[in-house]
Amino acid sequence: MHDDLRQLITRHQLRGIRAGALAILLTLHFGYALPALLGSLARYPHPWVPLAAYGLLTLVLGGSVLLGLGGRPWPRGWVPAALVCTFAASVAATSQVPADHYLVGDAHWSFTVTGWFAVILLGHRGLAAFGVFIGCHLAATAAQLLMVEVPPRAVGASMALKALATCTFQMTIAAGAKLLLSSSAAIGEARRAQERVRTRIAVARQIQEDQRRRYAELNTTVIPLLTGLADGSLDPQDEEVRRACALEAARLRRLFAESDCTFDPLVHEMRACIDVAERNGTTVQLAVRGDPLGLPLPLRRALLDPVIAALATAGRTARVTVVRGEDQVRVGVVVDALRDRLPEPAAGGIRVRTVHAEGRCLVEAVCRITARPARSDRPEPPWPPAWPSWSPGAPRWRT
Repeated sequence: MHDDLRQLITRHQLRGIRAGALAILLTLHFGYALPALLGSLARYPHPWVPLAAYGLLTLVLGGSVLLGLGGRPWPRGWVPAALVCTFAASVAATSQVPADHYLVGDAHWSFTVTGWFAVILLGHRGLAAFGVFIGCHLAATAAQLLMVEVPPRAVGASMALKALATCTFQMTIAAGAKLLLSSSAAIGEARRAQERVRTRIAVARQIQEDQRRRYAELNTTVIPLLTGLADGSLDPQDEEVRRACALEAARLRRLFAESDCTFDPLVHEMRACIDVAERNGTTVQLAVRGDPLGLPLPLRRALLDPVIAALATAGRTARVTVVRGEDQVRVGVVVDALRDRLPEPAAGGIRVRTVHAEGRCLVEAVCRITARPARSDRPEPPWPPAWPSWSPGAPRWRT
């Protein structure tokens, strides 16, 4: 996402830079070079050569307008071909300038516009590439001048001053374009910093909201229990008080487990509740079948609440089973005879079933789902499971 943002910023900047440079070049090409060419046409030894050079530069300019205004990178091969055509047109036009007009003036119109073609084609590459092209162009121009005649010192100084002013201005524009394009990384980093700050604020608000919600939930169950234990109205030796404490401890462990990052949240929260039961001396067996499902938090709570309440009343042994099929999720527990009433499901669509038999109690919470998870390669046992014999030794399933 951050790379896409940086590319988008670079594209908009590049489109603006090219639009500005093309506007300058169009003005010079048709407002300065064309009148200078037509005004000096009679002085050229072969007028068709500068006319052909101007036509070639016009084609390069038209292609740059069509390909560059979108802000996308130049097509492969376009920049070298355009630079070669520009350089050849400049050399051809310079060869026809008479010696008495060789002052980088109107007759030498190609010298001024050639650098702007380099700004458009090489401005995004930095000063190195632009400097190489301009250096080669200056060397070719000086060689052509010396082949005709060596100008006097005053004339040479005037020519050098005009060339320096033109090339320096063009190089400044190219350097500014490169710096502006390089700022896209800084802009992207500033944007990422803003997103990080916004994310932290949103996370802090969400954490605060979750804390308030959890405190409200605890205020209705845990706080009265702790208050009763503190003021002596509840007896810690009472079996009912102990079961209530075990139940609230399991709920607290489940709340703590909800904030953990895990691959299987339902089983992770179930293990947290089992840990509380095992601390109270209950041996708990856990069987899990099926692939993990992305169940929302309210649905997981509604599935686990009856199981937590049943585990709080368990004696020595308990067996918890989590089965996830293609269209439903079942969470069940087999414990000693249930003494308390199970809590009502907190989410709609949860069906709680209680079955008493052989001195044991089966508590089952069933939730139907609409999404179909991927099939597991492991075969799923039939549900509900048969009642265990609970005789000494390893339990067996009875059909």
